[in-house]
Amino acid sequence: MRLSAEIINSAEQRPNPLGERELVLRGRGIPLMEHLGATRDAFDTMDFTDNRLTRLDNFPRLQRLATLSLANNLIESFDTANLSKNLPNLTALTLSYNRISTLHQVANIGKACPKLEFLSLVGNPVTRRQHYRLYAIRSIPSLKVLDFTRISPSERDTAQRLAQSAAGAALESDVQQEKVSSKTFTPGEGQSAQESFQTSFTKEQKEQLRDMVANAKSPAEIEQIEASVQKGVFPSHLLPTKEAQENGGGAEVAGRSSRKRSADEAPTTTNGEEANHKKAKK
Repeated sequence: MRLSAEIINSAEQRPNPLGERELVLRGRGIPLMEHLGATRDAFDTMDFTDNRLTRLDNFPRLQRLATLSLANNLIESFDTANLSKNLPNLTALTLSYNRISTLHQVANIGKACPKLEFLSLVGNPVTRRQHYRLYAIRSIPSLKVLDFTRISPSERDTAQRLAQSAAGAALESDVQQEKVSSKTFTPGEGQSAQESFQTSFTKEQKEQLRDMVANAKSPAEIEQIEASVQKGVFPSHLLPTKEAQENGGGAEVAGRSSRKRSADEAPTTTNGEEANHKKAKK
């Protein structure tokens, strides 16, 4: 479902247990962040749990927003410049059970959210990387709680020592390689569906893709669209057929044709029948 101003205005708006004003947009199949200007910067927290977001970007200026809940999406990457500029006071970010797989993206979270104090990456592939927790602590110095566990002073010291060690240098080299790889685009093999969407399609095709996702009849159809986009291939086979688009006028055309046939097939009076009729009158 495409996020619109109408959906935002009709969504649940409530004070949460902390007394913060919250906008709830859970479980709506939202694939892209858009039209958030309709919130008029009136919320402290927004809940986008259980949607289909693949990238965090396209935020308008929201100075009040402090908490984003984004668990159970498909998020792989972030627009660091957009987040740091337009969400300057974000302090809590829940990204549990997404698709973040590289330490490079963990570093991007730190660049995007300089005031971040709470972060959850539970259930993301990156949490299985060696030194993940220490790297996150080092990369996001403002952080106080990571994956629901408070960061201790001893952990900060260990993270600092790791960064200054040979193992830390090797780790940073790997992260830089991840950064280079994330910028490499091979036609037909987008690094992510969102990155491929940005680089592989025309403006008109992007609008068509948004409409296709918004009008998809099942999650399986959305997955087909995403798979094609990630490969850099426009899924033209999922576009409505010309026959379907013209179906609205089909009935009228059929009606006109039927009436024409009826008129053409109506019995006519022959000259002989007309002459007999005149004799009968005489």
